[in-house]
This record gives sequence, structure tokens and C-alpha cells, in this order.
Amino acid sequence: MLINDNLTTSTIYQQIAQKKAELSSLDKKDLQKSAFEKSDTVNISDTKYDENDYARVLNKFKNLDSDIRAHEQTHASLANTRGAINYNYQVGPDGKLYATGGHVRLDTSLPQDEDAAMAKLEKIKKAASGPDGLSAADASITRAANLNKMLILSRQGESHENRSNVEQS
Repeated sequence: MLINDNLTTSTIYQQIAQKKAELSSLDKKDLQKSAFEKSDTVNISDTKYDENDYARVLNKFKNLDSDIRAHEQTHASLANTRGAINYNYQVGPDGKLYATGGHVRLDTSLPQDEDAAMAKLEKIKKAASGPDGLSAADASITRAANLNKMLILSRQGESHENRSNVEQS
């Protein structure tokens, strides 16, 4: 029986068998490769490292993690926030994630009432400067809160002067 281009069915079956054999060969190579990868492990006992250095580095990661978390939680506990605390992580020598930085967004919106605004600015200032080891961002927020308080006080002084001038007339 002839098919297009003078190919016989037996030739087609031969080509199919050849392709199946090639695929089977590729499958065997992949299987061998994956078996090798499964048995390819790192034996830490053979690796030369100093146990004291490992413990020292691990303790640094643990201490930094607890300091960062305490710092950011202090900020969050002293004022209203605009979301959750965000942490930056790094993988320690033991393969676990440790916080190496972080930030929390404080709610800095001010109410229209000047007395309420003053109270909120004081709260923001305490939250920003509350923890030990102020960052540049913490100091910047504290300065901004102080400047806003001074602006409100100057407005209050101007309105008080205007009232006095009206009363004297």
C-alpha cells in the first residue's frame, strides 16, 4: 500500500518506532539525572567551618530581628497607623528569615479642630521618637510634627491678636 510521496506504511511505522526509541532514551537520561540530583546533597559535617562563628552570626541575626520588631511595634503602639508593620527580611545561616529593617506608616492626617490637631501631633511626635535608636525617618517625622505644632500655635496667636484688636476698637 502506497501513501503520498511513495512512502509505505512499513516505512512510517519504522520512523514512528525510531522516534519512540529516541524519546525513550531521553526519558532514561532525565530519570538518571533526577536520580543523581536527589542523591546530590551537601554534607555539612564534611564542610570546614567554625562553630563559634556560626553561633556568633546566628545570634547577631536573632538579636537584630528582636530589636527591629520591638522598635517598629513601639512606633505602632504609640499612635494610629495606616496599615500593618512592614519588615525587610534576610535569610540567616540557619535558613530562617530574620527581620533586618522595617517601617510603619503613621496616620498623619490632621483634624480641623486646632486642639485636636495639637493632641494628634503630640501623639505622632511621641510615636516617632518613642523607641531608642532613632532613624533618620523617625527624626524627620518628629521635626515635621514640631513644625506643624508651631504653625498651629502661631495661627492661634494671630487669631488671639485679631480678637484683642477688635475688642479694643
